[in-house]
Amino acid sequence: MQIMPSRRNTMNNLRTQVPKPVLAGLIVLLATVRAALSADPPMPINQARPSPPLIRELATGYLLQYSFLSPRPYCWPDANTVKLSGWEVDQSGGHYEYHPTCLWPKGFSFHSDWFKLVDTSTNGAITLKHQVARQTEGALTLEFRFRLPAPMDGACWQLRDLEQAGVSLVTKGGNLCWETGKVLIPYEINRDYGVKVVAEIDSKMVDVYVDGELKAKGLPFVHPIKSIDYVLVKTGDSATGELFLNPVNLYKGYIVNETFVTCGVGRVPADWDVTGGSVQPFECGTKPDIFSLKVDGQASREIGAWKAKTVFECRFLLPGTVDGVSVNLGGVALERVVPYRPNLWYMAKVVADPKTRTAEVYINGKLLLAKIAFPKAETFIRFAGNVWVDDVQVYPWRNYPADYVPQPKPVAASHLLGVQSCNLWREGTAYAGWDYVYPYADKRKPYLGWYDEGNPEEADWEIKWQVEHGIGFEMHCWYRPNNAINHPIKDGVLDQGIIKGLFNARYSNLKQFAIMCTDEGACETNPQDWRENVVPYWIEYFFKDPRYMKIAGKPLLSIYQIVNFQRMFGGIDGARQAIQTLRDEVAKAGFPGLVLLMELRSADRGSMKIMKSIGVDYCYAYTWGTADVNAQRRKNIAQRDAAAAEQFGMLPSISMGWDREAWGVHDGGWVPMADYRALLQWTRDELMPSQPADSLGRKIVMLPNWNEFAEGHFLLPNASGGFGYLDAMREVFGGGGAHEDVKPTDQQKRRFTVLYPKD
Repeated sequence: MQIMPSRRNTMNNLRTQVPKPVLAGLIVLLATVRAALSADPPMPINQARPSPPLIRELATGYLLQYSFLSPRPYCWPDANTVKLSGWEVDQSGGHYEYHPTCLWPKGFSFHSDWFKLVDTSTNGAITLKHQVARQTEGALTLEFRFRLPAPMDGACWQLRDLEQAGVSLVTKGGNLCWETGKVLIPYEINRDYGVKVVAEIDSKMVDVYVDGELKAKGLPFVHPIKSIDYVLVKTGDSATGELFLNPVNLYKGYIVNETFVTCGVGRVPADWDVTGGSVQPFECGTKPDIFSLKVDGQASREIGAWKAKTVFECRFLLPGTVDGVSVNLGGVALERVVPYRPNLWYMAKVVADPKTRTAEVYINGKLLLAKIAFPKAETFIRFAGNVWVDDVQVYPWRNYPADYVPQPKPVAASHLLGVQSCNLWREGTAYAGWDYVYPYADKRKPYLGWYDEGNPEEADWEIKWQVEHGIGFEMHCWYRPNNAINHPIKDGVLDQGIIKGLFNARYSNLKQFAIMCTDEGACETNPQDWRENVVPYWIEYFFKDPRYMKIAGKPLLSIYQIVNFQRMFGGIDGARQAIQTLRDEVAKAGFPGLVLLMELRSADRGSMKIMKSIGVDYCYAYTWGTADVNAQRRKNIAQRDAAAAEQFGMLPSISMGWDREAWGVHDGGWVPMADYRALLQWTRDELMPSQPADSLGRKIVMLPNWNEFAEGHFLLPNASGGFGYLDAMREVFGGGGAHEDVKPTDQQKRRFTVLYPKD
């Protein structure tokens, strides 16, 4: 039955009953109305459609933490298409530059000297916009540092909703101003400034600090926005010049979060009470966060009353002895909980309960065996004596959510499986970024989503998947920034997977870890620095940890590049002495010895001869760079035979493939699952038994790689491989058996995909 006339019949009736000129007009009008009804709403000229809000779960932490570190992957072929991962970039007014160049070999690096916007147009600006997880209540803190080599009007820094700014700082007439006109400071040319903006969304009021000093209190939002969705930085529309920028941070939920990165040298933050001390540069980590509080007297910060379980974190270094030094975190005293050594940065974490007046104390990521009793909950944190202080955080404790990572069910393996990893995936403070992988999501997206490496919940998923498939330890690439040479180590580069993730993970006691000193683009050292800074740090942070991988009580350590290692110590003799120093210090720390590996992707007997002569125990391949399983068999056999000829050790290495397409070089592929299983079985049944009777090569196999999603070898469950490679390991080395491979839900992923909150 036809209830309404058809569109065709309606048009035929119009043609027979309406004069042609009128009919033509009606037809055009109908077409216009139809198009308008079916089309999207019109947008203002030159205005892109606003992005939808990004929703994530975050009570305390960073929404954006960006240091423009190594934006160009080492093999990226086109300098004109380098991505600023996570940022929407409009370069109509110029371009951006950075140093080092990041290109291998000369510019390859894991530190940042500087990043800048270069405006070359009087008719346009360079604009950086970064969408963040939507915030609709509470206080947010924006931090940034900037420098202008010449005057520039119109440069601005903003917090925005999807369309307009609530917070807006601008440069005008040689001043840094609030957008509505209030002068905050007159800025000096070629001087670095640190800026902190505390924005209360509920009251729509803002406090502004410059170089640690309060410059404005209670400024009203420039527009009464109800949410914060974007961070924006831009140069002046009609101005030209350079704007040095680094870092840009946005965080929430802390009672205290003080890294001193926005405080001026020689000054004290306004909310601290300091007698005998000030903020000073201390290059013990990568730039731009090279500022710490040097105390030779007393420094304190009010935190207010705390009536529930609270977390206190800090770093401190004693230039001399502990005598005269006190560290008081809300009433919990730390100065004598362990025997401290001078000139080593200590990392302390205290989880204190004011109801029981007891606290769990972690030093360098390790839980002390006994809880500490404290007399009462104090309303301050205080450091006194001769001490350096940094990275002070106070925040409420949160219980594990009901849908936390399920309890892992470890499986015992017949051999020791060591998976290699490279922790590149904390967006903004790691390397290159997720933007390079995002276009290849159908092949490379991890089941964890675009995760924030270093989030303890995310780390627990990795632990679960590793131990349930027979992986015995994870060998992390470890980097010390080159700009920090000759200083005690506070921060490594790309160490978040260990320091923030593993050390704080709920299931970390189920997993073993080790490190590879990656001495290419990082880890520059010399004999004195090696002896006084590098080796003590490894011993205190890693080797003494009960979760660190040890063979018969001996810590397992890898060093990446034999050529670089020799160069840093002046040749073979110097390298030999460096290894002896390492072994001597490990023995002094109470260990029965050290098992030392070095990476080698060939059967070169000359390299093996040098390794053996300087005191290395075994070589192995970080990758074979191929998906050809027959080639991998040949390479392993050749390396085994060459090592045997030199009476040197080798560990088998079995890879799932290699393909750097996400970094601009399509140069490989991935091993089919059936072939990978056969390769594992050949390794177990033929290659490993063919090693000398006393060789660890009969017991250990290395597996490249856990998480190199861009370089293109990744075992962590993902869109293309799923759990296939891990299930093959479990079947061959873990005895198989029924099991369930569990993935995180979308709701679970929203808790650890905050820094790159796409999809």
